[in-house]
Amino acid sequence: MPRAKRAKVVSLTRTDKKTKEDKANLIDKVRDAAQEYPYVWILGHHSMRNNYLKEVRDLWKGSKIFFGKLKVLALALGMTEEEEVRTGISGISQRLSGDVGLLFTESPPAEVIDWFKDYQRVDFARGGSKATETIELPEGPVMARSNPPDTLPHPVEPQLRQLGMPTELRRGIPTLLQNYVVCKEGQTLTSNQAQILKHILVHMAAFRLIPLAYWSAADAEEEKGERGVHLIDLSEHDQQLVGNQAGKLRAPSDNGWSRDRKGDGAAKKSNGKDQDSDADQDMEEDDNDDEDDEDDDSQDAEDAVTKDMMMPDGL
Repeated sequence: MPRAKRAKVVSLTRTDKKTKEDKANLIDKVRDAAQEYPYVWILGHHSMRNNYLKEVRDLWKGSKIFFGKLKVLALALGMTEEEEVRTGISGISQRLSGDVGLLFTESPPAEVIDWFKDYQRVDFARGGSKATETIELPEGPVMARSNPPDTLPHPVEPQLRQLGMPTELRRGIPTLLQNYVVCKEGQTLTSNQAQILKHILVHMAAFRLIPLAYWSAADAEEEKGERGVHLIDLSEHDQQLVGNQAGKLRAPSDNGWSRDRKGDGAAKKSNGKDQDSDADQDMEEDDNDDEDDEDDDSQDAEDAVTKDMMMPDGL
C-alpha cells in the first residue's frame, strides 16, 4: 500500500550543530583577540536577547565579544599558568562559570563600567522569570498597555482563552467575564502568563550586560591585582541580576572542569602537542551539549507574536 503524502512540519528554529572545525575556529579567534587587546572582561548577562546582543556588538565594533561554550573559551585562553596565552590570563578562564561571555577591548576599565551601567533594553518577560509587579485586569474589555490604552484586536480572543483567561467576544472586542489576576509580584512566570503579558504589552524584562571582572595586560606585567585580574564591586541590584555568579568569581576553578585541568597542569607542564590533543578531547566532549546553544533562538521563535496578534497600525 503506498504511503500517504502528508505535509511534514519542518521547524525553522533549529540551528546546525557546531562542528569540531567551528570550535577550532572560535579558539583561534579568541586567541587572536587575546594577543591583540590589552583588556579582557568577563560579562554576565540578565534577560539575554540575541537582537540586543547584536546591537551591543555593533556599538562596540572596535572590540570583540564572544559568547559560547565556556570550556572552549577557557581552553582558548589557557586554563593553567603553563597553558595561558598571555601572562595572568588564565585567571579569567578559571573564573568562567555560569552564563557569561568575554569582551576584548582597548577601552579603559572606567569607560567600560560606565557604559554598561547605563545600557539596558526593556523587553517582554519569558516563562521562568520573576514578575516585577502584580497585574490584575478588571472585568470588561481587555486593554493593552499602549499609549493611549486600547482594546486588543478580535483575532486574539481565542488565544487568550487557550491561555486560561475567562474571555469572550462582545461586539468584536475580547472581553473578560470577571476580574483576572495575570501574575503577582515576585511570582515565577509560567509560559502562559508570559504570553498574556506580551499580548497586553507589559514589559517585565530588561536586557543587561554586567561587567564582573577584567584582566589587564599592563597590570599582569607589573604583578598588580591577582596576576592582572581585578574583580568588580557590584551594586546590590546587579548582584541580584547575576545571581551567585559574583561569589564564584572570588574562588577560581569552582567550575570543576578548570579545577581538574589546573591539577593536571601542576602535575606536568603541557607542551604545544599536549594542548592540541587536549583541545580535541575537550571539543569532542563538548559536542554532546550543543543543543543548549539553540535554546535562545528557539525561545525567540516560541515567544514571537504573530501578525494577527499585533495591535492595529497607528497605535
